[in-house]
Amino acid sequence: MDENLTLKWRFDVSTFRLIGRDLITDRVTALFELVKNCYDANAQHVNVIFENVGAGKSQSVIRIEDDGYGMSFEDIRDKWMVIGTSSKRTHPYSPEPYHRKCVGEKGIGRFAVDKLGDNVSIITKKCGAEQWLKVDIDWASYYHDSENEMNSRLFTDMENTYSYQDAACLNESGTKLIITFIREPWTKKEIEHLIHEISKIVSPFTNLSYPFKVRVIASEFGIDREPVRTMEDFDNATLSLKIDFDKEKKLQQSLYYDKEGKNFYYHQIPLKTFGGIKMRIYYFDESARRKYRNNYPNDPIDGFKVYRDGIITTPFAETNENPDQKRDILGIDKRVWQDIFSRIGTREFLGVIDITKEGNPQIIDATNRQDFVDNEEYREMKKFIITQLNALQDYKVEMRQTKRDNAQEGLQVASDDISSLMNVINEMLVQKPELKKTVDPLIKQVRKTGRSVKTAINEQKKALEDFTRKENIYMSIMSLQQFAITITHAVRTTLNQIRDRVEFFYRYYPDPDEENLFQTYAKQMYERFKVLNRVINYMLSYSQSNINPEEVDLKKTFEEIVGDYDDIFSREGISLKTNFPDKLVLNTNRQFFRDILQNLIDNSVKAMANSAQKIISCSYEVKNDILEILVSDTGKGIPQEDWEQIFALYYTTTEKQGGAGVGLYIVKTRVESLRGTVSVVKSEFGNIGTSIKITIPFKK
Repeated sequence: MDENLTLKWRFDVSTFRLIGRDLITDRVTALFELVKNCYDANAQHVNVIFENVGAGKSQSVIRIEDDGYGMSFEDIRDKWMVIGTSSKRTHPYSPEPYHRKCVGEKGIGRFAVDKLGDNVSIITKKCGAEQWLKVDIDWASYYHDSENEMNSRLFTDMENTYSYQDAACLNESGTKLIITFIREPWTKKEIEHLIHEISKIVSPFTNLSYPFKVRVIASEFGIDREPVRTMEDFDNATLSLKIDFDKEKKLQQSLYYDKEGKNFYYHQIPLKTFGGIKMRIYYFDESARRKYRNNYPNDPIDGFKVYRDGIITTPFAETNENPDQKRDILGIDKRVWQDIFSRIGTREFLGVIDITKEGNPQIIDATNRQDFVDNEEYREMKKFIITQLNALQDYKVEMRQTKRDNAQEGLQVASDDISSLMNVINEMLVQKPELKKTVDPLIKQVRKTGRSVKTAINEQKKALEDFTRKENIYMSIMSLQQFAITITHAVRTTLNQIRDRVEFFYRYYPDPDEENLFQTYAKQMYERFKVLNRVINYMLSYSQSNINPEEVDLKKTFEEIVGDYDDIFSREGISLKTNFPDKLVLNTNRQFFRDILQNLIDNSVKAMANSAQKIISCSYEVKNDILEILVSDTGKGIPQEDWEQIFALYYTTTEKQGGAGVGLYIVKTRVESLRGTVSVVKSEFGNIGTSIKITIPFKK
């Protein structure tokens, strides 16, 4: 047998649809692909021209014209018409003097023209050439051929015509794409939206040695505009934050907010697997958002844009104008879908994330241009970005509380001022009673104003109490969601054990020889039913419309809570160490303590999934009317740079073990509801594990 026989890959003519019309999901993304090709070609000016593209118009055309270095016949034949060509990978920088980092490397962006129209003419010329080269491609013939089974040809067998036209100027260069037979009409609103997105193609913080300007022209809609995004877009921001890295020292800045100092600071952490990144975040509070909307009604606040080497990367543009249906590739809005009280969403900040091809090689555009390739480095980068936003979230919560306190203080000051004014008036009337008739109208008005202010104080107090009550109930529901997995296993295990013993009774009772076993099984079922009863009581607590303080025996409560985990500790091989002093009864919220301890234990169990030695330590002590609770484990531990962020919503270090990043956030909100603090401290087990300390003020 001849072992040298070979076969070559071939593909059907219809395959180009997979890398053109079907792969590139929308028209704006298609145009971005083509404009970015102009950038790679050293163009300084690009015109995107729409002609007769409105509904009902004939002879519709879209032109994309640039003044780049153009293409020769060999470039067209060996590069432009080669699918997935490696020319930009082997030559990643454009020719001097521009020396731009090429942003299109996959070699399929040229098929974006198929998304826009049925025919395209490429007219191109290099500097010094005497003629313009014109190549005509009829996509419709490709489709027609692919549907004709009798005459279907391979893609590489299809022929496209070309011709030459004399050039008036030898020094002129560039490329023109003339797309005709436009598939769908365009509206003025859609073109305005395109302008808005194109304005973001170059990072506002990038200073190109040679400018890259795009102009959009649509005469039928009265449009002739150069989309530009300037630093003025960020002027109304409440605060701005910068995050950088040190390439030489291999250190990355990581942001955190110090609540005591009321300021932002940085951890210097080792570079992550995704490489160093730079970030700029501009946060807009409610007042700043109103000003921004007034100044830029057609330019919404929309979160982060990611730039590679100064040019926008995936996704290029967002064609869905409904904010609730836009892509959320970084998971910013998705992570906070339940936290309506403190979340930082994409409608509250503008941000720029700067990466580079050289420094972040594993952050790779997905081929459809709608996301990045899902790998470990990309997931780690998303996690880092969320950590930075968590610091901003801490600031937002602090500012909200400060604003609330100031409002309360302002009303109280007004009430005190009114009381002081009444005292002054009364003293004056004692000295000069003849003025009583004159000042009576003033006295009535002051008293009326005083009553209004006191009413406002009471109403605000009631509103705050109602808000806090609803927030606590809401977070209890979140706690229920987190606890659902645990109780599902507990209930299933308990019911299976009870079922086996009930079946034994059903089959063999009475039998004097098995009396001891019957008694043992009866006792076990009784204990199991107690466990089920505790779980059911826990679940029923969420049906309450209010959560009121009660007398709580802390030792008894803590022992009941850790007792719920007997089966889990046994199954996972976890040793429990406790120190619960007697005779400590508090007038507090039992459910809050249950939520705190259960979520801490749940987190420890997940953190010790791969630990050789599994120990959970739980204790409390009283120091000068301060209750200190310490829960420790021998799990994987938490990096010190994450200590401030670990209690943020959806931040998790146990994702692979099923952690959702909710548990420690619930702990934080519960502790704060009890006017306490929670923090990560140095592990009581030394260099392994995690210790979490809670302090809660109380009066016996």
